[in-house]
Amino acid sequence: MFLLPFEYFKRPVSLRKRWIREKFGFFKKNDKIEAFKPKILIHAVSVGEVVAVSRMIKELSSKYEIILSTITDTGQKIAQDRFKNHNVKVIYIPFDIPFAINKTLRHFKPVALILTETELWPNLIRISSKKIPVILVNGRMSDKSFNGYSKIKFFIKSLLKRLTLLCVQEERYKERFLNIGAEEQKIHVTGNMKFDIELREIHFPWENAIEQPVILAGSTHEPEEEIILDAFLKLNITGTLIIAPRHPERFEVVETLIKRKIAESSKEISFSKLSEMPSVFSVKPLAYVVLVDQMGILGSLYRICDIAIIGGSFIAHGGQNPLEPAYWRKPIVCGPFMHNFPFIEEFLNHKACIMIDKASLPEILKELAENSELRQTIGNRAYQLFLNKSGATEKTLRLIEKVIP
Repeated sequence: MFLLPFEYFKRPVSLRKRWIREKFGFFKKNDKIEAFKPKILIHAVSVGEVVAVSRMIKELSSKYEIILSTITDTGQKIAQDRFKNHNVKVIYIPFDIPFAINKTLRHFKPVALILTETELWPNLIRISSKKIPVILVNGRMSDKSFNGYSKIKFFIKSLLKRLTLLCVQEERYKERFLNIGAEEQKIHVTGNMKFDIELREIHFPWENAIEQPVILAGSTHEPEEEIILDAFLKLNITGTLIIAPRHPERFEVVETLIKRKIAESSKEISFSKLSEMPSVFSVKPLAYVVLVDQMGILGSLYRICDIAIIGGSFIAHGGQNPLEPAYWRKPIVCGPFMHNFPFIEEFLNHKACIMIDKASLPEILKELAENSELRQTIGNRAYQLFLNKSGATEKTLRLIEKVIP
């Protein structure tokens, strides 16, 4: 709780009161969804988890009122945008203290609690399991989590026994959950729900006006923007680079970096923020750098690119989701740090993506930029793997229906 002031003040002023109120389980009377359907509380940490379970939420919302909790502000924004036409109320997950959890459960009276991926909140699970089924969906367990949980196996085992159902992504995760105390009859390998994404086909008024090839660097972290900008500037080709930082609070910093790099370059390069993109150019720029300063449209932006670079993979962060470009049949380029997405090994084995270090980035981008046939081949392989792994949501829903009253 010593981080409470920091967490409070880092949020926009408009969100602070609601954040602190909901974190302690205080909800207004009109925070309840006025409907007679039973309610399900679903917890998804941030953007990635919200996107992964979107189809499941939409399916469940036809029968249930959904209370969807997140931790991050970006998760809140994406959730509100995605489910504005469904029976979904978006809240902040309460602190994992009995007082806050009990108040939240009494207020909404859910008939079930669904957790995503590795969200094992001790008090939330302990208190909820006394009254309602607690379900884990799209479960996974990284090497780091497994090593940590193994050291407190005596505690985790009693927690896992309180779960009614565990739906995990892969056989390896099933073995890890079993190893730390989960009950085998409760675990089912259902696949990765991130393969069941639904992306909107947005047509941007400027998309045919920019120079090709279009390189899109999605969900980038510091200092990846500079690495990718330097690689783009070395290409000596016409084209467009679109950069989408992972966190909106970095938009201004990245804009300053881009303008500085363009000023230092001897090339004629135009710059624009996505929110200010003109639909018509009086003179078509030979090279263009675009900063994505909006949230919630990255998945749709991948449709217009020729090459997709995965952010978070050139630093030890562990990578961001490569499935959105695969959905649009785009060639994927990533750095060596993709441990957040173990299935990338299968993509590499099938030559459905290219993994390189930052020093090799200019060379690979140039090769792909000049070879449309190679781009198409890699993109089609990625799409086929994407299709082969879909269907986890349907499997999960069938299991959920058996345990929710």
